Amino acid sequence: MASRRDELNAYSFARKRTTAAFLKPLPNGSIESAPRPLKAVLPSILLGLVVTVGFGACGILKPVAPKGWDTPAQNVIVGDKSTTRYVVLNSRGENGSTQKLLHPILNLASAKLLLDPKKFQVVKVKEEELDGKIPHGPAIGIPYAPDRLPTEKEAGTPKVWAVCDRPGSGENSKSQQAVFVLGGKDKARVENQGKLDLHQALYVENPEGEKFLVDNNGVAFAFDATKGQPGVTPALKEQANAKLRQVIFGDAQPQKVSSEWMNTLIKSPVPLVMPRIPGAGRPAPVKGVPAKYSVIGNILQTNAGDKYVVLPDGLVKVSNFMAKLLLEGPNATDVNKDGSKLTPHTVSTSAIDPKRDENGQVVQYLSDQPGTDLWPSEAVTMANAAATKQNSGLGDQKSGADVACSVYHGSNVEYANGAGKRLGFEGGVPKMSTWVGKDYPANIAAGSSSYVTPGSGLLYQQVSGTAKTGSLFLVTDTGLRYSIPRNNDSANKAGNAEKEQDQAQVHLGYESVHPPTVDKAWSQLLSEGPELNTQSAKKPQSS
Repeated sequence: MASRRDELNAYSFARKRTTAAFLKPLPNGSIESAPRPLKAVLPSILLGLVVTVGFGACGILKPVAPKGWDTPAQNVIVGDKSTTRYVVLNSRGENGSTQKLLHPILNLASAKLLLDPKKFQVVKVKEEELDGKIPHGPAIGIPYAPDRLPTEKEAGTPKVWAVCDRPGSGENSKSQQAVFVLGGKDKARVENQGKLDLHQALYVENPEGEKFLVDNNGVAFAFDATKGQPGVTPALKEQANAKLRQVIFGDAQPQKVSSEWMNTLIKSPVPLVMPRIPGAGRPAPVKGVPAKYSVIGNILQTNAGDKYVVLPDGLVKVSNFMAKLLLEGPNATDVNKDGSKLTPHTVSTSAIDPKRDENGQVVQYLSDQPGTDLWPSEAVTMANAAATKQNSGLGDQKSGADVACSVYHGSNVEYANGAGKRLGFEGGVPKMSTWVGKDYPANIAAGSSSYVTPGSGLLYQQVSGTAKTGSLFLVTDTGLRYSIPRNNDSANKAGNAEKEQDQAQVHLGYESVHPPTVDKAWSQLLSEGPELNTQSAKKPQSS
C-alpha cells in the first residue's frame, strides 16, 4: 500500500505534467524545463513603469504650451499649425471685471507696441490649447505696419541714401526716379565703380530749364558768366552762359532731372562765372614773370604742372578748372587778338616769383571773392553725357551712363577755411557724392520706386535746414517710412512726463538708439506708411 509520501509525490508529478502540457515545453525537454508563469511578471511591471515615466517626461519637456504663455502683454503667440500670431491682453468685461482675451495680431510691429519690451518673446503653442483655454477677441493691429523690424544695432547704424534719375523712354517724357537706402555690403553699390572723381561732373537741367554743374561732392553750381557786369541784356547773358557751358562740357546736352533730385544737393551761393582780366593782352613788366611772357592774361605752367596767370599786379596761382576757362574763354581772344589758340607757356619754378600773402602762401586767383574756393579745382568732363556728340568720359555714347545719382553718406564732414558756413551749414556739411551708371545701382521690384537693403532699416529724425531735432521715423525693408510719436501714447499716461517720452521707440525695441538726423529733402523721397502708435495697435479690425 502506498505511503503518504508516495501519494504527495504522485500529486506533485501530475500537477507539473498538467502545467507543462499547457505551457508547451520543448519536445525533448523535461518537466522542470517548463517556463515559470511568475518569472515574466516582474520585468513586465518594470517595463510598464519605464514607459509610463518616459511619456510623462516627454510631456514635461515638450508641453502643449510653454509655462506662462498666456501672461497678458508679454508674448507673441504662434499657432503650431496655422502660424497665426496672437497676443493676450486684459480686457474689461460687461460687469467691470478683468478678463484675458486672445487677439489675432496683424503684424509684428503692432504686437511689439502692445507688449512689455523687457519681457517680449515669441512662443509656439498647440492649436488645441489656443482654441480651448482663453476666450478669443477680435483681430487687432495697424494695417500695413511692418512685419519685419530691423535689429536695434541695425536701426542705429547710419545708411547711405541715393536718389537716381534716368531719362524717360519718350522724347518729352518725364524722367524716372528711384530712391535707395543702402546698408552693409550694399553701400559698395554707389561707393566704387561709377562714383565720380575730381575730374568728372554732372551736367543737369531742372524742370524750370535752369542748368547746373554738379561736382563729385554733390555741390550744385549755377551758371552766371556775366555776374557783376553792368548793362548786360538777357540775350547777351544767355549767350555768355552758353559759351561758359561750352568751354566746360563741349557740345553735350544736359540731363533733365526732377526738382526732388535737385533738392538733395548742396547749393553753392556763388555761381560759376567766366573770368575776365582787366587789360588782358597788354604787355607790361610784371614782377616775378620772365620778360617774354609778361603779357597780362598769359598762363604759365611749371614742370610740376602748377599753373599761374599774369595779372597787372603780379603772378598768381590758378586752378586747372579756372585755367581752362582762361585758355578757352574770352580771355584767350583778349590775349591773342588774331584769334589763335591760347596755350600755357612752360617755365621752370626758379624762373618765376608768384605773389604771396601775409602768411607767405602763394596767392590764388579770385581768392578775394568768397565762395570761389568751392568751385571745382580740376577741369571736368561730363560723366552723365548720354547725348554728347564727343567723347567726354564715363557718359559718352559707348558707355551709356544714363542714370545719375545724388548720394548722401549719412554723416557730416568739415570743410576747410570755413567753407561750410558759406554753404549755409553751421556745423559739418552733409557728406555727399555723385554716381552714374547704365542702370540703377540695385534692382527694384516692378511697380516700386524704392529699395532698402533686405533686413536693414534706420531710425532717424527728419529735420529741415540746420535743425538739430525733428520728427521721428523708422524706415524698414518694405521701402516705407513710418512715423513714430515722441510723446507718451500708451494707455497709462501717469508718471513723469519726461520719462514717458519716446515710449513707442522703447516698445519697438530701440530704447538705446540715438536717431541720426536726415534732411527732409531725403526723407520725403520715401513714401510714408501708417503711424506706429499704441492706440492704433489696439484698434479692432473689422472683417
